[in-house]
Amino acid sequence: MGVVLFAIGLVFCSFSFIVSVPEKADLIAVDNFSNFYLVADKKIQKYNPDGKYLFPYEEFRYGKIGAVDVSNPMKILVFYPDFSTVVTLDKFLSPLTTYNFFTMGYQNITAVASSIDGRVWFYDNVDFKLKKIDESGKVFRESQPVNVLLEEALNPNFILERDTKVYVNDPEIGVLVFDMYGSYSKTIPLKGLKKFQVLQDQIVFFDDAHLKSYNTFTLETKSLTLPDTSDVKLAVIEKDRLGILKTDKADFYRY
Repeated sequence: MGVVLFAIGLVFCSFSFIVSVPEKADLIAVDNFSNFYLVADKKIQKYNPDGKYLFPYEEFRYGKIGAVDVSNPMKILVFYPDFSTVVTLDKFLSPLTTYNFFTMGYQNITAVASSIDGRVWFYDNVDFKLKKIDESGKVFRESQPVNVLLEEALNPNFILERDTKVYVNDPEIGVLVFDMYGSYSKTIPLKGLKKFQVLQDQIVFFDDAHLKSYNTFTLETKSLTLPDTSDVKLAVIEKDRLGILKTDKADFYRY
């Protein structure tokens, strides 16, 4: 497979095909060490930057995996929404800690995220606050009631911490930006998103067989053509790697 020009903002790169992994998956992720993760039902498989299979993780007690956050590769977060449970994993995909939000007294948790300090961000739908807790449930940071700040209720489906900011996504409202102390900063008017990545000053998300980037300073959106757009379910990019998820396989690229 040949080399393909690709652009993130104003930076042009050439992509070259690495390998195809013949696995059916629901989600694909890539960490900042360029390791890939394929998520299917109750299972996670980790691959190195060259597509070599490394480690598995599988857990049947908590239902289907709803989200995986690999922004902290030393403490990967796995969210099981049906049981309102988070399991954190080390770099070998071995379990470290378990957060059960029901037993902590929290109900209807729809979005969680890993923090660089090893704790967990989540949105409390009862008192309308973004919170950071440890595995015992101790609250280290929390926002003001977001419904008061926005004058409307928030229903987040995705949270991400990146570069001293916390991004809370509501498909109907947009992307809310908080600092590391939980203080609200602004709302980015991107609606309808399910998940995204943050690369420097850009929000990168998959939409209609393309990766798109939204520049948070210029407010411009650019459509980024993938090396292969046939039967693409999801795509992720990080540093020097691109992962493309299809119906029955995942393709990995370098640049």
